[in-house]
Amino acid sequence: MPISIAQSQKINLDNGFVGSVGSFNFSEDVAKQLNALLIDRAELFKEVWLEQLNSKKIIASGNIENVDYEIVQSESSATLNISFPYYAKFVDKGVKGAISSKNAPNSPYKFKNTFAMSPDGRKSIANWLRSGKAKVRTTDVKKYGAKGIERKFKKISDFDRSLNTLIYNIKAYGIKKRDFIEPTIKKSLEGFEKELGEAIGKTITINIFK
Repeated sequence: MPISIAQSQKINLDNGFVGSVGSFNFSEDVAKQLNALLIDRAELFKEVWLEQLNSKKIIASGNIENVDYEIVQSESSATLNISFPYYAKFVDKGVKGAISSKNAPNSPYKFKNTFAMSPDGRKSIANWLRSGKAKVRTTDVKKYGAKGIERKFKKISDFDRSLNTLIYNIKAYGIKKRDFIEPTIKKSLEGFEKELGEAIGKTITINIFK
């Protein structure tokens, strides 16, 4: 399953589809206040995201901790775009393995085989392995072609062997469901409707579309 870390999920808070904001022009003061509120919530999202990763001991290849945001305003709308690595949703929901679904039995995602891996995906997992965060556990030397448990590989051939084993294990047995995105959204947006309503002077309803 190719995973492009260049892609991102986006959460949009835009009065084009957010509840009963209506169509009106923001005053300069309201626009500044709204911009400050959106920045505060975006920064809170980043903090809660890291809290979730740490509390649930989530370690993944790539830079799953990276969260970015941008705010786009016009005379009558404000949009907060929060983006995070595309593959985070696979860690969140888990992925069924090609051999076993035990780690994520209800996941909508599943690896189709145990060998194919995109160049970007292989590079990301290789970097993860080099970082020392990944653990290579081998129970069948003949089947996987690896030696020992959690050992450091110094030779290129040994590293490639351990990389192939790690990729096999991930795709064969899947990725465990961690369920951290929804809690992050809920906690970081708690009370936001009231703050927006006070800033704009209208009743605000926020809907999250993912």
